[in-house]
Amino acid sequence: MIGHLLSMARGSAGLLALSAAARTVTLLCGAALLVFPAWLVGRLAEGLSVPGLGTVIAVMIGLALAKGLTRYAEQLSGHTAAFALLEQLRVRLYERLIPLAPAVTASRGSGRLLSSATRDVDRVEVFFAHTLAPVITAVLLPLASVGLASMLAGAGMGIALLIIYLAAASALIGIGRRSSRTTSTTQVRTRGSLAQEVSDDLRGRNEITIFGAQEQRAQRVDELGAQLASSARGASVMQGLRAAAGQGWQVVALFTVLLLGLPLVRGGEIGWTELLVVLALVPATAPALSAVEALGISLPAALASAANLRDLEESPPAVVEPTQPVMVHPEEPGAASVSFRDVSFGYPGTDREVLSGVDLRIEPGEVAAVIGVSGSGKSTLASLLTRVWDPQQGQVQLAGTDIREVSLRSLRANITVVEQRPVLVSGTIRENLLLGSPAASEQEILAACRAACLEGDIAAMAEGLDTELGAEGARLSGGQAQRLALARGYLRRSPVLILDEITSAQDPLTQAEILRRMPKATNATVIMIAHRSAVLHHVQTVYEIDQGLLRAAARPAPGA
Repeated sequence: MIGHLLSMARGSAGLLALSAAARTVTLLCGAALLVFPAWLVGRLAEGLSVPGLGTVIAVMIGLALAKGLTRYAEQLSGHTAAFALLEQLRVRLYERLIPLAPAVTASRGSGRLLSSATRDVDRVEVFFAHTLAPVITAVLLPLASVGLASMLAGAGMGIALLIIYLAAASALIGIGRRSSRTTSTTQVRTRGSLAQEVSDDLRGRNEITIFGAQEQRAQRVDELGAQLASSARGASVMQGLRAAAGQGWQVVALFTVLLLGLPLVRGGEIGWTELLVVLALVPATAPALSAVEALGISLPAALASAANLRDLEESPPAVVEPTQPVMVHPEEPGAASVSFRDVSFGYPGTDREVLSGVDLRIEPGEVAAVIGVSGSGKSTLASLLTRVWDPQQGQVQLAGTDIREVSLRSLRANITVVEQRPVLVSGTIRENLLLGSPAASEQEILAACRAACLEGDIAAMAEGLDTELGAEGARLSGGQAQRLALARGYLRRSPVLILDEITSAQDPLTQAEILRRMPKATNATVIMIAHRSAVLHHVQTVYEIDQGLLRAAARPAPGA
């Protein structure tokens, strides 16, 4: 996993190396700002000559300026690397998600995906941009300190410092190492679940309010919050112990240096200058070694997030692009046939068969309806036709061609799905209408709106087509949103148009008018998915799904 984690930063390796080099020089200058005065005091205590005051001031100012400049260079290169790394990680994640979409949203949940794209990516970025370079200096500076101590006070002093540094690093890394990894993994999963709960609650807020389920849903969120709080408390305890170890090793190091150094001074083996310099090395290297404490926190979190991202990125796609795609040739201008041949399907991870041996053919330009109770498999037909999933048995055809032989881009260009709860983006009515047909003219837009019975709503708005809808079309009612989505579907002019409960939020008069205008609005093959028989007055063929089985059904008599 560490190798996989390091591979993620390959594109920013140069900037990260520059940041590490700049940080090394910064800490060396900081150490010199402590060691140089200690050297001066020692020289004075021994009655030896020291540089003039002007020289001392110049050296201190020079070290301070150098530290400031290299610190700026470290921050500049580190943050540049951070932003580049964020871009690389998110683009990499999105590129991996494209072959998994849209099935990945249904199987994992949009909230969990959002958590991975934000929090998990951020944790990996923090490790590289704010932890990796400091850890490199946490190795280099103590080694330089050990070497200098050995030169000034003998090998014994250097070995003693080396042992203290190693013990301190081991303690800082080792405290709660196993629990930190478990805690980080738990937090990643729990945060993903919490994000999914919030996403579901926001999307279903109307239903939750109608059914009075606010307390039940809030209790579920509270349970997940309590799990996060519990794991955070454990992590805080470990963090406190690491902080105590980070301060404690310095005290141990100072006492050790004094215990070893004072006898050497009395024996004349070293002078006060050497002892004071070695003592100053302890606080001088402390900032570098503190990065090991950060490593104990960020590494488990980064590994857990990297594992979550890798699991997501390496998930096999629900459908696979054909190696040699073929073109779709609609039998009639603007209309193509749809066929299901002995199709059986069950959702991955479940034992229940949603569709069983379905045989269905809808001719080019025909208007057909598929009815059935909730969960009967009506919308699953649309998902199979657009290759969200592939059937476990049988074949789905578009214009006589097995859709598994058609590229996903071409297949989905030939099919438009208008859903019961359409997705609207922040922007104007015009921008939402042009989402799938950016080249549509003003006349085509207005014609589509008339066909969808939306022209009166637009006329009543002061800014007309340029009315801002707000987030997720907040300014529109449920019925208006459905009609806008229907107009958008008409504008796309694909050979197959699937209408999934698109009149469910309409009053009976509007519903009837939409269906009356539909034959003039499109030449496409239309598949209407519905619960209510009221939508069947303007269709040519009706099919009913019951417990995964499909059968032809009679249309209701006019006026029924």
